Amino acid sequence: MSNAFQEHRAKYREVVSRRYGVTPELYDEASRLLAPLAVPFSMRKGEYLQRIGTPAQYIHWLHSGVTRTGFITDAGNEVTLHFQSDGEPVGAHDDLLRSCDAVPALNFVVAETAVHGYRLDWSEVSALYKRNNDLRDYYLGAAQRSIIDQSRRLYLNASPAQGRLIAFRREYPGLEQRISQKVVASFLGITPQYMSQLLRQDGSKA
Repeated sequence: MSNAFQEHRAKYREVVSRRYGVTPELYDEASRLLAPLAVPFSMRKGEYLQRIGTPAQYIHWLHSGVTRTGFITDAGNEVTLHFQSDGEPVGAHDDLLRSCDAVPALNFVVAETAVHGYRLDWSEVSALYKRNNDLRDYYLGAAQRSIIDQSRRLYLNASPAQGRLIAFRREYPGLEQRISQKVVASFLGITPQYMSQLLRQDGSKA
């Protein structure tokens, strides 16, 4: 199974190493070190990889499929933070950090399509980070990229709805065809009805 995980990760070497600002060699070394911890998993659409109220336990690596991370407001409204798809790590980073103190997760992660990939126990991954300088450098690159992405999404939220839709399509090319319109509206912070109106306007300009 270790080899299968490494072979899968190798497909995304160039893209992910460039995104994280690490060398392909460091990416391969991280894959080799993490491989013994990787356990294959599959979930159907609508199943939860992480639930609110339970300490986060796993980080996942997607082989295929789409997942969505979000939270529920005090008013009971569902807010979508971001999506993950083929070749990406899945997990609410802040919840994983809180789990060290057994603090319940504030975010959910749900399968928006059938998903397949590998699951790694976060406590084991964290312990490995602390023991290995190469893996720590890889994690730093991933964490810095996460901060940049989060900052960009904050600016996105301040844009008009049409601008947010354009930015969504730019950030997640092709994803709109794989998930429901309702979920896209949740990410944009608008109602499904307004989403339909935006799409009609968009279609009239085509």
